[in-house]
Amino acid sequence: MLKQYLTYISFFFVVTWVTPVFSCESTNNCIQKGQWDIGLAIGIGARSNPLVDGKNFPNVILFDVAWYGDEFYFDNGEIGYKWLQKDAFGVETYLTLDREMTFFELWHPGNVTVPAALPSSPAIEPPTSETDDGDLSPAEEPLSVNDISDRNWAINFGTRVHYYHANYEISFSLETDVSGVHQGQKATLSYQYFWSGDTWRFMLRPSLVWKSANLANYYYGVDKHDTENTDYHYQVSAGLQPGIALLYTQKINADWHWITNLSYRKLHSSMVHSPIVEENNVTNVFIGLGRRF
Repeated sequence: MLKQYLTYISFFFVVTWVTPVFSCESTNNCIQKGQWDIGLAIGIGARSNPLVDGKNFPNVILFDVAWYGDEFYFDNGEIGYKWLQKDAFGVETYLTLDREMTFFELWHPGNVTVPAALPSSPAIEPPTSETDDGDLSPAEEPLSVNDISDRNWAINFGTRVHYYHANYEISFSLETDVSGVHQGQKATLSYQYFWSGDTWRFMLRPSLVWKSANLANYYYGVDKHDTENTDYHYQVSAGLQPGIALLYTQKINADWHWITNLSYRKLHSSMVHSPIVEENNVTNVFIGLGRRF
């Protein structure tokens, strides 16, 4: 029951994993302290799944739910505490689900959404010789994600530091598994810049994500628990994954606005060489209408 419950929660929030889906009308914080901030977007889009036989996730109904107090906050599944909040600097700690698991198991959204088609990236041919990092190559045939052992949800504890100036923000976060699932870490460095007019806003967000060997290997490595065929056994090492996100909003009236949200992340080579991975990137696309309540 706990596993199913976490899966339901993950579906509700994973659709907003490229944040922010909604934007304020200015560079100021639009969330009023002590009040719930709820947004809904309806449109067409999808997030790709890089795993062998992994299904793309339709982005048709997106939710944005947040509550901010003086110190405590809730933001799309992240529960945190703000230790320092100045005009140009902020520090917070938080708990969040490790969203790496969403590629392996997610409550099927077909019951509440309409599937949206997104072409898959070309499959990556498994290497036929020793990889650059010295790991032996897996079998020539890929291994379906449906044929391996279950992965478990992890809960991460993180610390995030922000620096704000004019229309841009620089942030760095470090997360570590506190649930004992993979005992790995993830670090994210990102830069956000906003351009805005009277009725529109555009955001550019390049980022760099580092995933530790423990985290990457737990989800994407293959061992005897997955298959007895040693040709498939493969250990994933740590790596850097660069990415970029674009967000454009156009105001229609006091309640509604157009949203275009695009993102791309390149997976590191050791992960791509895993026999259960067939794409070298994850893309996210959404175009639709949004409203705040």
